[in-house]
Amino acid sequence: MITTSCKQSEKLDVKIIGTWTMEKVYEYDNDVTDNHNPENNRWIEFKTDGSFVSDGAPFGRNTGSWTADNNNSILYIDSEIDDDDSEWKVTFDHDQTIWTGIGHPRKENTKLIHKRKK
Repeated sequence: MITTSCKQSEKLDVKIIGTWTMEKVYEYDNDVTDNHNPENNRWIEFKTDGSFVSDGAPFGRNTGSWTADNNNSILYIDSEIDDDDSEWKVTFDHDQTIWTGIGHPRKENTKLIHKRKK
């Protein structure tokens, strides 16, 4: 059974608030973290006003807005960078999130693991 560090009644739009550091990236079950986070410095912050900011090598700073489908645990990211919007199925395991892409097969075979920054 997966438990969370948040109350069970809390929904995605509550649990996701805060800063998360990228720990791992998988594509088709292959660890590709070194390509997507070579300096181990990527992070994303979700704010209560529905905005986000992220940064880190190799992609740099990004901002935009986010929304959540609490019933299906889907996170929608609307980036200010063209063609960088994304949708993710999000699960929680204590202070860690696992994002699984939604859309075409490559996205569906991509998983991001983030850890809540303390």
